[in-house]
Amino acid sequence: MQISIEKIIYPGKSLGIDNNKTVLTDEGLAGETVEVTPISEKKNYIEAKTIRIITPSPRRTTPRCSHYQSCGPYQYIDYKEQIAIKEAQLKEMFPGIPFSSTPSKEIWGYRNKIKLNMVWENSKAAFAYNAPESRNELIRIDSCFLVSENVNSALSSFLETINKENLNLIKEVQIRESRSTKDLMLTAYPFDKSGKFSARAYIEENIMGNSFRIGPESFFQVNVPMLGSVLEKMRGLISPGRKEVVADLYCGIGTFGINLSGFAKKVIGVESGAENISFLKNNLKLNDVKNYALYEGACEKIFPQLMNSDIDVLILDPPRKGLDTMLCQRVVMSRIKKIFYLSCNPSTLSRDIKILNSSYRLKSIHLFDFFPHTPHIETLAILEKA
Repeated sequence: MQISIEKIIYPGKSLGIDNNKTVLTDEGLAGETVEVTPISEKKNYIEAKTIRIITPSPRRTTPRCSHYQSCGPYQYIDYKEQIAIKEAQLKEMFPGIPFSSTPSKEIWGYRNKIKLNMVWENSKAAFAYNAPESRNELIRIDSCFLVSENVNSALSSFLETINKENLNLIKEVQIRESRSTKDLMLTAYPFDKSGKFSARAYIEENIMGNSFRIGPESFFQVNVPMLGSVLEKMRGLISPGRKEVVADLYCGIGTFGINLSGFAKKVIGVESGAENISFLKNNLKLNDVKNYALYEGACEKIFPQLMNSDIDVLILDPPRKGLDTMLCQRVVMSRIKKIFYLSCNPSTLSRDIKILNSSYRLKSIHLFDFFPHTPHIETLAILEKA
């Protein structure tokens, strides 16, 4: 089947039409003619896979990773065009809203974390990614251009050790890198999931003058320079003179709250993850932060206790599933003046904003490209009490 690609829709599917029926395939730029093979037919569209590019776009480029569809499926697209595609997708989801975008300062080697599967064949180990849209099929890799040479070198050395010592209990390997010190933290996960083996307890990262210790399972953004850009934006939106109380839900190891503590009257952090909480407490001491109040527990349970507090600014950085509906409704009923909602999933962001819109006005949308060469979109939405 041959189709002409009209556009790429979130989350990264190329859309074309065949006999008045929508076809969604895994690769293809607007204006390209591609050959696809149907995988399944749904009620409103055909799911397909691109097998040949018949008429390539001038905005097509050569992927650097042989396994790019597993690690960075936009690698075949010129980077400026990647940004244009993401901008168009957000503008379609949030029409008429003031908009800005910040491309990544680094587009290769930007990831500070990588997690890989181990595959064994003829008593030899190799690293592998999951195949696209598969939990079972694995694709072997030698190195990946989305992480630094430092990380790739460490992976290669560790693989030699695994094969030399026949460490066949290992199922997965993760490496985290400090962009500040270049230190690495390697964690190996055994097949039975009963524990993990870490070569070091933490790495230390510096963000805008503040130090953060990060553990193997701590939540931390993968693109450190882009994290700095988001923090600069947030700092610029907080009233000067340390007049405002900032509440940081899903606060992790304290990245936002600690960096904003010098600009706020008080910071309230809410976190449920045990490892995150442990490192957050250490990071507060490390940075000598005195105006921070930590609440341990799920945001959905803790926030009702905070509703009557004099919170001026609310930071929301939830997982991909977005906010709990009840939490959204609690926020709507609060007196909070401003919301900074950082989202890694514009679909759930759009859903949540529809609830928040009953009490808040969406002032602006900001695209921060944390994930070059992938369809992932990180969005900062600014809302103010209506």
